[in-house]
Amino acid sequence: MSQTMKRAPKALKLHAIAGALALLGGSAGAAEIDTGNPDLKIRWDNTIRYNLGARVEKQDPRILAGSAYDEGDSKFGKGKIVTNRFDLLSEFDLNYAGTFGTRLTAAGWYDDAYRNRDVTSPAGVATSYFNNQYNSKVKRYINGPSAEFLDAFAWANFNAGDVPVNIKVGRHALVWGEGVFIGAHAISYSQAPTDGQKAVSSPGIETKEVVLPLNQISFKAQVTSDLTIAGQYFLEWKETRAPNGGGFLTGADTAPNVDQLGFTPTFAAINQPGLKPKNTGNWGLMGRLNVEAIDSTLGLYYREFTDYNPANGLQFLTFAGPLPATFRFIYPKNTKLIGLSLSKGIGPFSFGSELSYRKNAALNSSGVNNANDDVARGDTLHAIATASMLLPKTAVWETGSLAFEFAYSRLQKVTTNPQLYKGVGYAACTAVRTPGVAAGTPGNESDACSSKDFFQVAASLAPQWLAVAPSWDLSVPISINYGIKGVAPTSSGGFEKLLSWSIGANLTYQAKHEFSLRYADIVAPSKYGAPNANGVTPLIGGGASGGSLGATDRGWLVLTYRTAF
Repeated sequence: MSQTMKRAPKALKLHAIAGALALLGGSAGAAEIDTGNPDLKIRWDNTIRYNLGARVEKQDPRILAGSAYDEGDSKFGKGKIVTNRFDLLSEFDLNYAGTFGTRLTAAGWYDDAYRNRDVTSPAGVATSYFNNQYNSKVKRYINGPSAEFLDAFAWANFNAGDVPVNIKVGRHALVWGEGVFIGAHAISYSQAPTDGQKAVSSPGIETKEVVLPLNQISFKAQVTSDLTIAGQYFLEWKETRAPNGGGFLTGADTAPNVDQLGFTPTFAAINQPGLKPKNTGNWGLMGRLNVEAIDSTLGLYYREFTDYNPANGLQFLTFAGPLPATFRFIYPKNTKLIGLSLSKGIGPFSFGSELSYRKNAALNSSGVNNANDDVARGDTLHAIATASMLLPKTAVWETGSLAFEFAYSRLQKVTTNPQLYKGVGYAACTAVRTPGVAAGTPGNESDACSSKDFFQVAASLAPQWLAVAPSWDLSVPISINYGIKGVAPTSSGGFEKLLSWSIGANLTYQAKHEFSLRYADIVAPSKYGAPNANGVTPLIGGGASGGSLGATDRGWLVLTYRTAF
């Protein structure tokens, strides 16, 4: 055992427990290839998953009447199949004597529920796609059949003097900090682009499960037995893969992957290429110190990045009379983040906490200032506290897991384009949600305007019963994510009383074949979905921030089979 492991804090780290909890839900198969050389180890692992999901909740006529949300809502009626998807994940690892190696992963998928590419707008405006047909991006990333490489990197271990160093070069992803569920306020925010479609279709999913790898150079050095430093420099930039506009699990029809934005039955603004940065430049440094005196690990982080997530204010470029003719999304540049973390054991819990400060962060914006191609910016404070534990055996369950996370954010100051900041007390915050209120009347949180402070909580409970039948184990995972108070000042940070939740049952056979049935839904106060004085549900920042508010009638049931070999 290494000196580092010997001197680590006695408490299990949060992410180590998370890995153990994952094993409770079903084991992953593995296939090691015999090379005849004890120094050369090769593994090839494969996981297949099949999802069959149906809409259970009926359509909300208010949402169908809203031109910003109607397409996804009308695509699949109650009782219709909303996903009929097969996924394959293949992982290849080569390790030579622990000194160097490679990792290559690839994913393939097909979703027959999106074979019909027709799109309609019950609200009576032009749809988000040319010729009322899903575009090639939906075909590529949702419908398929399609595939892509994910991880593709080489690594090496060596000593720089007396300091062990690991270096990776190629496509991979890192997630720093202690945050598990609420990525919008974590130190790891925008540390990598995410698969938004996977995120919305998997309630209770952890942040690390939705990250997409990018080309980068990263290192980790064990400076002393207690001090680790790490860093990364990106050689590639790609935007977050947003859920497709007009899809069942996407509330808002407006997303970066659509063709246009409909205003009348015959007129739409055309989506132009987003304002994106150069491929290189995002970077970060991290240090973690084991402190035996308090049986804890402390972390210090610094990152500079161009956001992988689009700002939630559209930029209208040209006009045809009073209506926009072209628009685009922008990706805010030059955000700086400094963070602190602490992890330790507290009784039966593995506890983690974060405190981070973002400078020049993208704020909740009503639009884009065309003079500087930017949204409202400001400095924000974010905090996360998270804890997890293995459930003890009781009369109710045999084992299982419990995890919960609390997040807080606060606006420190608005630094750029305050006229665009959609915050309470600012000009861009107007009462668009209350019927009969005159245009331009100052709004509040009910109008999706940001407050100074925001509180959010997420939790996951998964009791488990072993050997309920020969070779069969049962677990009942339950997850919630809830905006306690306020509307987050940062772009896409969260809304008050917006609740997403799920409950399911997982049966695992011989620790290899997993069958699950899960119901998931989103609930929000009716004030968010209420039409305005003209009877139209207005757009709340499109797919970037208000999408989930337009998906509060999408309760759905999904059956999943998963195995690995």
